[in-house]
Amino acid sequence: MSKGEYELKQVKVRLCLKEAEPLYSDQPITDSQKAVEVMAKVMAELDREYCAVICCTDAQKRVLSFETISIGDLSQTQIPIQNLFKSAILQNAGSLIALHNHPSGSLTPSQADLAVTKRMVEAGRLIGIPVTDHIIVAGGTGLHTSIRSTNPELFSFVAEQSPKFIAEEKSKKRVSVKKQIAEKKAVIAGKDRVDKSKDVGRNI
Repeated sequence: MSKGEYELKQVKVRLCLKEAEPLYSDQPITDSQKAVEVMAKVMAELDREYCAVICCTDAQKRVLSFETISIGDLSQTQIPIQNLFKSAILQNAGSLIALHNHPSGSLTPSQADLAVTKRMVEAGRLIGIPVTDHIIVAGGTGLHTSIRSTNPELFSFVAEQSPKFIAEEKSKKRVSVKKQIAEKKAVIAGKDRVDKSKDVGRNI
């Protein structure tokens, strides 16, 4: 086969992040909770549903940036899962928080909200960038609620990755192994006592 008869094309990806207009606060944005509070004030004034993400560096939730992922209509917005993680990957983020607003002012997550949250968490699990929460912001008031608080079962995998959880599970396993060893020793010791008593009976 001569060179060049068949080819497999190679591509080079050259994506880059460009800074956009920032949000400002009169308080230091020291962690993700502060960033949520800043964004909630802005999202409360929006007339359509927006979805955004806050990218964080690590488990301490030091904030890197935020990005608007999608813009919908009065009652819904599509959240492309692949776009959710794009800026997080480019920034080497360690975790992210998703937010979207309800212009109606409702803080109750819809079934669609819960379904997409589950998909987010599962995707984060596969990619290695945990989605640590999904925040709903009420239009008009700026009040916000955490889906992780109302539906913690959707984030069970994220909780299982926390250093505290892992340490506790290792401790439980060590205790369980020790208990099993102790039980086996007790069974063996019991058999030995029975065997010895039989030997004594025969000798008598």
